[in-house]
Amino acid sequence: MAGLIAGNGNQSNGKYIGVAPRADTINVRVSDDNGMSTESDVVAALQWINPNRARYNIRVVNLSLNASMPQSYHTSALAAACEILWFNGIVVVVSAGNNGTATLYPPANDPFVITVGAADDRGTASIQDDVVASFSACGITEAGTAKPELVAPGRNIVGLLPENDLLTISRDRPKNRIDRNYFRMSGTSMSAPIVSGAIALLLQDEPNLTPDQVKFRLMATANRNWPGYSPTTAGTG
Repeated sequence: MAGLIAGNGNQSNGKYIGVAPRADTINVRVSDDNGMSTESDVVAALQWINPNRARYNIRVVNLSLNASMPQSYHTSALAAACEILWFNGIVVVVSAGNNGTATLYPPANDPFVITVGAADDRGTASIQDDVVASFSACGITEAGTAKPELVAPGRNIVGLLPENDLLTISRDRPKNRIDRNYFRMSGTSMSAPIVSGAIALLLQDEPNLTPDQVKFRLMATANRNWPGYSPTTAGTG
């Protein structure tokens, strides 16, 4: 995820580069090498971010994860922790989920955060053949908010493989490896950091924007002019 946001492309001679190359990143670790985590771990991490936001100039938080069960955002501790960050000036970006249904799990169902779905670019530069990935979740929150707010590329996305063989997933899925340094994956978890990188660039240019203003900018400028676009599954574009 960090590579998709801020990778400098050094290991690929610039072929695989992040959206906001060399952006400062803070890794607040919440899971083990198998990707296992608890909701309390994630909440604790978000609670660490808030008092440390000024020290590290944290402006955007990327959450490429969802809770394991559906729950109202009114009662979700995870959604509440995200809202606290939002109200304190931090943009929170969340993956929509990969269940391919209208069921949204926290914090993707929170009306404040930016929920990101996945588009499939079919491996081409043109958006004319793009479609919303079949696994990308969508739906309407209890507040009547349509989710996701927008979609970003999320199929066959290549990112930096940290520490090479350290992660279990790189050993379990050898066919997804591009080479020793890069790994290919699909999911809304890949789409969210692409949006987070775009937000980092926006905030570098206009650091005084509030989370609500950032959200408005993204939604107002999202591209709807592609045949595969549907407001139900792709939000504002």
